[in-house]
Amino acid sequence: MATDCESAMTFILGQATDDDLRLIWQAVKQRRQWLTKQNIRATVIGDTVSFTGRHGLTLTGTVTKVMQKNVLVNTGRGVYRVPANMLTAG
Repeated sequence: MATDCESAMTFILGQATDDDLRLIWQAVKQRRQWLTKQNIRATVIGDTVSFTGRHGLTLTGTVTKVMQKNVLVNTGRGVYRVPANMLTAG
């Protein structure tokens, strides 16, 4: 996998045209959307999740609401609206 990433980075930095970069960016956006949807489907109310906050602090809490792109997490210190792709189980 590392060699695939390295060769892709070499292509992007050395040979990619503007059209190539546009196609790559669209593929990245689609993959992120897919990963977010997968994470939303796997998350249910009552799950314990963790995420890294804005100041680099890892917070753990309980899911209180699952929305289309975000999840409400009650950490005991407050309720946070967290993008689904930032959550990890436990």
